[in-house]
Amino acid sequence: MVSVMNIRREIDSISGILDKIVVFCCVALAFVMFAAVTMQIISRYFMPLPLPWTEELSRFCMIWMAFLGASSLVRSWENTAVTFVQERLPPKIRFFVDLFVKIIMLFTMAGLAILATNVLPQIAISEKSPAMMISMMIPKSSIIFGSLIVSLQLVWIIADTLLRVKEERS
Repeated sequence: MVSVMNIRREIDSISGILDKIVVFCCVALAFVMFAAVTMQIISRYFMPLPLPWTEELSRFCMIWMAFLGASSLVRSWENTAVTFVQERLPPKIRFFVDLFVKIIMLFTMAGLAILATNVLPQIAISEKSPAMMISMMIPKSSIIFGSLIVSLQLVWIIADTLLRVKEERS
């Protein structure tokens, strides 16, 4: 029989691997964004014709970093929250309120992923970015990927929370 502790360890391991991939992608995007902004500054002040695509590239990198980085914050539960009321609740009620908040976040992010998956291909496929002339599906797909990864992290957080309670009871 598989113990609850082993299941929790496996969930944390998979979640950690996904988080490391996300953090690596965010660091790479930050580097690309830094390079693009640096090129923009140099081309604006020292070249006769500034590079028009650097601002757009840095904006797209920032959008991807925001959506991917959200999953890393959710995994460590460092997202912004107002806990004034929740901290004053009895422990049992606090547990259920915390679980309820996580479930609401999961439904919100999963709903966003589903909505974006259905709507974005219809509207973004034919759009081109003004400076780089790439499909707007590339930057807008950050909504899909980011909300899916956040949803996965939330599923794992909720599962870990419930498994921790089961482990404490046994």
